[in-house]
Amino acid sequence: MRVIRKAIIPVAGLGTRLLPISSAVPKALLPLVLADGRVRPVVHLICAESAAAGVEQIALVVMPGQEELFGRYFAAARQAGDRDVPARIECVPAEPKGFGFAVAQGRRFVGREPFLVLLGDHVHLAEPGRPCCAAQVAAAFARRGGAAMIGMQTVGPDQLHLVGAARGQDLGEGVYRCTDFVEKPTVQTARRTLRTAGLADDEFLAHCGIYAFSAEIFDCLAAVAADLPNGKELQLADAQSLLLKRHPDDYYLLRVAGRALDTGTPQCYAQTLKALAGWR
Repeated sequence: MRVIRKAIIPVAGLGTRLLPISSAVPKALLPLVLADGRVRPVVHLICAESAAAGVEQIALVVMPGQEELFGRYFAAARQAGDRDVPARIECVPAEPKGFGFAVAQGRRFVGREPFLVLLGDHVHLAEPGRPCCAAQVAAAFARRGGAAMIGMQTVGPDQLHLVGAARGQDLGEGVYRCTDFVEKPTVQTARRTLRTAGLADDEFLAHCGIYAFSAEIFDCLAAVAADLPNGKELQLADAQSLLLKRHPDDYYLLRVAGRALDTGTPQCYAQTLKALAGWR
């Protein structure tokens, strides 16, 4: 079994969709109110999700100059008695040059181990009685091994322009072998190339913000970066496509028993507050 001990969580985005508050407070530190009345920022819940999945060390990729701010928060959380995040959280400064660029900054931290990547503006709710969503992905990766195990949820045509979507071959227990992947496909493209047997019509597998990778993803990121035009951001999706091309037989998808909650726009942030607090 390939146990995952490390995670990379990029929170270095500019947060332009949440201006003006994001000009003063990193969006990863925006507060969420839980059903029991506790108030925790977005990044705390993501780190706690990682810890519940068995992660012992986290590389938090932050904007340059924000290392002390995030460090101060986690120090205060531990002083207040919170023990639901890993003891080791390392802040890695990086300019906002794309999701892939942020992940690539964790190469030294990860070494040659498998690792998790969690989006810095998504929190997750598992179905009742099931492990947290990140734990589901990590456990599936440990069982299967391979190049990748990507957490997926189903979406309709109206959400395809926001997500990476994939077609999979059903292997049982919610696991699929990935047979195609398109970042933010059109509805026409998805209907033509991304239909997965067993799903309803106009239902598609889409990324839910949790990724388990072998360290080979860093080689793919470097290869993509070498061919990037000047000024273009390095995207993880391009490296994923290369990894899938290299490993068509062991690049897997997991349909998680739960759902992702986005906090990156005002509307999604409001919906996430309602979902976490149990409001109807």
